[in-house]
Amino acid sequence: MGHLFIRTVVACTLSAASASVFSAPPGLLMTYSFDSLSGKFGQPTETKARSFTVGATLVGEGYRASLFVPYISLEGPGTLVAGTVTGNAGPARRSEQGLGDMVATYTKDLIGGIQTKGFALSATGLVKIATGNEDKGLGTGKTDYGLQADLAYRFNNGFGLTAVIGRQYYGDTPQLRLQNGNYTTVGVNFPLGNSLFINLNTSERDELLAGSPKRKERAISAVYALSPTTALQFGYTTGQSTASPDDVLSISYVSQVE
Repeated sequence: MGHLFIRTVVACTLSAASASVFSAPPGLLMTYSFDSLSGKFGQPTETKARSFTVGATLVGEGYRASLFVPYISLEGPGTLVAGTVTGNAGPARRSEQGLGDMVATYTKDLIGGIQTKGFALSATGLVKIATGNEDKGLGTGKTDYGLQADLAYRFNNGFGLTAVIGRQYYGDTPQLRLQNGNYTTVGVNFPLGNSLFINLNTSERDELLAGSPKRKERAISAVYALSPTTALQFGYTTGQSTASPDDVLSISYVSQVE
């Protein structure tokens, strides 16, 4: 089936936070994802969050534009911010659910592209839209922005090296004095046959609140092609600091709209 579709899936996934086994031409990719995270985040009580996200990515010649819409279930104190939990915004035993903050991204290839062997460079802009209810802890109530550079080098055998360097700008939130900060991700990815693609990475983000530790995580994901136009992606992330979730499990179904 080839690796272009998988590299497209992986490229689109990395652009959203921080890239496809299909032979996907330019078109529309739909993503349906379930994520589950848990951790204490420096608090005495554990917080659990689950989300179901629908995403749409328009893949064009040299660009990718995405919109992700999550529905979230939250149990415990704290507020969801950029894929983690911070603060102590509510009672320890509360249980809330509802629409979360939507995320829109746009990626432009500057050097090379998804299919390129050798060096590739793209730039990504991200906007987090304040659609989550801040009183329920499902969002901050403010719009955030991010800019990042996505670097990659792919060898002839399909083995690849990736790096993301970015900066996040948070909206002014009186209850949570979120600090603008930098983030980095470095990783490797490689095919196992024609239908399976593995990605390993480690990431670090500056502290969200003054005096809090940096967020540090390690992740593994696998993309498996079910057909030339559909794939499953499985992911597991483990936190390396109290600012990160202890564990994050995710599963996604990706389909190209023909």
